[in-house]
Amino acid sequence: MGQYTLWRGRDHLLQIHARWGSEDYKRYYFNDIQAIITRKTDVGKIQNFVTGALAGLFSLFAATSTSGWATFNFIIAISILSILIINIIKGPTCETHLLTAVQTEKLHSLNRIQTTQAVMNQLKPIIERFQGHLAPETYVQHRAELSGTKKKRPQTRLTPSAATVRKHESGRVHLLLFALLSFNGLIVAVGFVLTHVGLTFLGGAVMLMMGICVVVALVKQHESTLQHPLRSMTWAALAYVCFSFICSYIISIGLAFKNPDIVHNQWEMIKLISNTTPWDNGLMMTLNVIALSAAVGIGMPGLWLLRNFRRTHRPLERVMAGPDSVATPKRTT
Repeated sequence: MGQYTLWRGRDHLLQIHARWGSEDYKRYYFNDIQAIITRKTDVGKIQNFVTGALAGLFSLFAATSTSGWATFNFIIAISILSILIINIIKGPTCETHLLTAVQTEKLHSLNRIQTTQAVMNQLKPIIERFQGHLAPETYVQHRAELSGTKKKRPQTRLTPSAATVRKHESGRVHLLLFALLSFNGLIVAVGFVLTHVGLTFLGGAVMLMMGICVVVALVKQHESTLQHPLRSMTWAALAYVCFSFICSYIISIGLAFKNPDIVHNQWEMIKLISNTTPWDNGLMMTLNVIALSAAVGIGMPGLWLLRNFRRTHRPLERVMAGPDSVATPKRTT
C-alpha cells in the first residue's frame, strides 16, 4: 500500500514510501552503491492479457445486450481498453535492486524498463564522479587477479546470497484455495441442471472463502520457496475471484432492475437468484463457463503442481530405530 518515489540528492539517493499520512525514508549514498541490477519481468504481459481479456469480454456483453446495458458494457470495455493501451505504451516491466556492502534494497518506482534506463543514464556519471571510472580492461584484469588468488572473503560482511534467502512455505493455504476452485466448478456444473437455495448459499460461501484464501496465499508466497508456476496460478485465481465478484454484483443489479417490487426483500431476491438458471441469463452463462474454465485451468493444475512441489520439498523424516537396535527392557518391581 502507498506510493514509492525516488529522489536524487547531492550525495545520495532517497527512496520515500508514502502511505496514509506517514512516510518512510531510506538513503543510499553514492559512495556505498556497489551495483544496480535490473531484471525484466512478465508482470506487464500478464496485465495486458488480463485487461485484454476483460475488454474483449465486456465488448461481447455490449454486442449481445440491449438498451441501457449495451451502453454500460460499452463504457466499461472502453475504460479497460484505455488501461490496456496505456500499459502497452509504458513498455515492459522490470524489477530493480540496489546493492551495497550490507544490504540489497528494491527500488519500487523503477518498475518500467524505459524509465529505469533513463534513470541509469543520469546516475552513471554521478556515481563515477564519486567512485571513479573503471575502464573495461581494468575490470577484466581485476577479475583475473581475483580468480588467481586463493584468499577467501572475510565473513564479516553480508554476501548478496545471504540477503536473498527465501522462507519455506508449505502451501497449505494454496491447497485449500485450489481445492475450493475445483469444488466451485463442481457446484457450477450442478447448477446447469439443478436450482436450489441451498446451492446458492453453498456457492456464496465457497466464493467468500476463496476470496479470503487468495489474499492469504498471496501474502504467504511473497519471498517464499514456492515455484513460479504456483505463484502465477495464485495470481490467476485472484483475477478470477475479482471478476466473479464483479459479475455477480452486476447480475444482482440487473435482476433488481427487472424486479423492483422485491428489491427490499432479501429472501425473495435470494430465491429469485436461485431460480435463475444460466440458460435464462447470458451474463450468468458467461460467468459459469469462466468458473468451469477456472476449475479446469487453475484449480486442478494448481493441485497437481502443489502436489509435485510438496513431494520434492518434503522435509526429511525422522530416522526411526532399525531392526538391529536393542530395546531397553522395563524394570519391574
